[in-house]
Amino acid sequence: MKKVTISTSNKSYNVFIGNNILRTVLNNFIFPKYNSLFIVVDDNVWKNYKTFLSEVFGSEAKYKFYIQKSGESRKSFESIQGITESLLKNNFGRDTLLIAIGGGVTGDLAGFAASVFMRGIKLVHIPTTLLAAVDSSIGGKTGINFKGYKNIIGAFHQPELVIIDTKFLSTLPAGEINSGTGELVKYAFLTDKDYYDFLNNNFNKIYKLDEKVINKLIYKSVLFKGSVVSQDEQESSLRKILNLGHTFAHAYESVLNYSIKHGEAVCAGIISALYLSYKKEILSERKLNQYLQLPLKMILTDNLIIKNVNKAVKFMYGDKKNREGEIRFVLLNDIGKIITNVKVDKSEIVYAIKMTNRLIEKNILV
Repeated sequence: MKKVTISTSNKSYNVFIGNNILRTVLNNFIFPKYNSLFIVVDDNVWKNYKTFLSEVFGSEAKYKFYIQKSGESRKSFESIQGITESLLKNNFGRDTLLIAIGGGVTGDLAGFAASVFMRGIKLVHIPTTLLAAVDSSIGGKTGINFKGYKNIIGAFHQPELVIIDTKFLSTLPAGEINSGTGELVKYAFLTDKDYYDFLNNNFNKIYKLDEKVINKLIYKSVLFKGSVVSQDEQESSLRKILNLGHTFAHAYESVLNYSIKHGEAVCAGIISALYLSYKKEILSERKLNQYLQLPLKMILTDNLIIKNVNKAVKFMYGDKKNREGEIRFVLLNDIGKIITNVKVDKSEIVYAIKMTNRLIEKNILV
């Protein structure tokens, strides 16, 4: 079992990473300290692990499982209302520890509920998807969608603990593994050449859930994101680099009505960011052609093609990262060399989207 400590200006917490570690971490760090547990569990996780979770939590004095339906459309005020009503109905108060067990949707939703219930209760993340393990469970971002805009309502709410038990990954469908790989691709460009080369050389082993490869990539991703969050908790400067590809990705998710997974959108978004970096003369043509090969290793489908380009651009103008009515992009000069707050023209955005469409069309699975 490995441990990464994340320290922000407000708190310090640990991220534990390993296989079959949940019971041990709960027994050592949760059960002795908290006796009022409200556990939000993704319904797919519940189907696969109901017996296991019931055994792990079954001896505690006060606990309740709240089964949350999965899917991006569930990140809504209605879902927040459902969680809040259950908390009140079952007499949970400010001493409650809310535990989120699931993927990015569950973590974002339950985390936001924890941030607003009684002006904030304590939170623990137990990510069960590759994407949540390497990215969304770390750093304290929570949120729900509204009027088609991704995570437009939310709060920063750091957890008390994150438990990444890779046991849960064994039952993931191929689509979820592919989605998580999209975030790994992002970290390959953000971190350094060693990470990039390791991911590039072991790409197929991710889809086979090779334990040594998966554990190393999760650990390295958490270590990197943790260091960024520790320096810039609320995304005023350095943390913006973590949004590489995400301005495009969130717009793609919105315009496609969340019919694609977040990691797939991130993959398409990174391709678009590479093209935009080239268009802005930040990235050379040689590096563009070289770096495009990594996201193209993912499983791509024609579902990722953006037919309504203008609608995608419109969603970008509503992105929460914008300033003074202008879209600000995170672009790439080289591996580990990220430029933030880049202003672009609409024509340049359109170029990047159209080039992304063209590339995906050439590389989709037949």
